[in-house]
Amino acid sequence: MKISTEIGVWVGALAALGIYSVLIKDNPFYRLVEHIFVGASAGIAVVVGFNTFKSTAWSPMVEGNYLLIIPMLAGLLLYTRYFPSVSWLNRVPLSFLMGTSAGVAMRGAVESQIVGQIQATMVSLTTLDQRIVFIGTVCSLSYFYLTWKTGKVTGVSSKLGRYFMMAAFGAAFGNTVMGRVSAAIGRFQFILNRWLGL
Repeated sequence: MKISTEIGVWVGALAALGIYSVLIKDNPFYRLVEHIFVGASAGIAVVVGFNTFKSTAWSPMVEGNYLLIIPMLAGLLLYTRYFPSVSWLNRVPLSFLMGTSAGVAMRGAVESQIVGQIQATMVSLTTLDQRIVFIGTVCSLSYFYLTWKTGKVTGVSSKLGRYFMMAAFGAAFGNTVMGRVSAAIGRFQFILNRWLGL
């Protein structure tokens, strides 16, 4: 057993132990690590934001691209909400932000969640996997099709669709749990192998 002498390994191991110490109960060690994590994240965000502003706005504007002053002024107008006499000015850039964000999100949602899903089910039904995906899609859609009365065929297909959805939700939940357990195993391996040298 050879304990590591690297300062980065010690910081990582103590931070991991501090976070996992909350499993016993809330304690000052956990709160210290939590505050350090939040503070470091905020500091990194400020530095990244400043560097991004400098490289994408300030430097090109100094080099002659004076049109960039328009988005810079719009960004400054967002801060007028802290001054009651001119707080109405922040609605102008905010409306542009919300409109463009909604437009980009709608386009992405339609392509990925509607067109992409339809294309994924429009396959040649040659393999068993493709047939299961197709039947699962049709049955799951029939579960949500509420404009006709449930009969013998629609009752069976909607019940089958519910089973398909339960299997999909269970697989998604299992995948999430597996990812979290995998991350925890990675941290324990780091503590035992890199830090303690076992």
